[in-house]
Amino acid sequence: MKSPFTIYLAAILVFFTASCGREREEYINGQIFAEQDLAKGELKVAIADYNDMPEIKEYTELLQNRYHIGWTSLTLPNNPNAAREWVRGYNEVVIPTIKLKFGTNILKQTLEDAKKLHDVKNNKP
Repeated sequence: MKSPFTIYLAAILVFFTASCGREREEYINGQIFAEQDLAKGELKVAIADYNDMPEIKEYTELLQNRYHIGWTSLTLPNNPNAAREWVRGYNEVVIPTIKLKFGTNILKQTLEDAKKLHDVKNNKP
């Protein structure tokens, strides 16, 4: 008979393996979706944890208005790590194309501008 500790370790190993498998799967899915969007001529950035990004509205509007770049995300409430991996896979495909077309500093500068706009709208110094 197996000890409770051995059963516990086996359960953790199964959980960890299954979890990593889903994360890897979503990473690949993100890459596939990015390739499909690029093939359609659509430029988008994937955004993870946009609830933690107060300037999301300004950022996405600036990207759209200045560069015609949209945005996308994936929500997996039961597995946020897998959702973050989807975003990572998507952006690893798309961001080099965006930087090649608009310059290497485009996303960083747009985010800085979005933060400034957000602060002005919310009366922050």
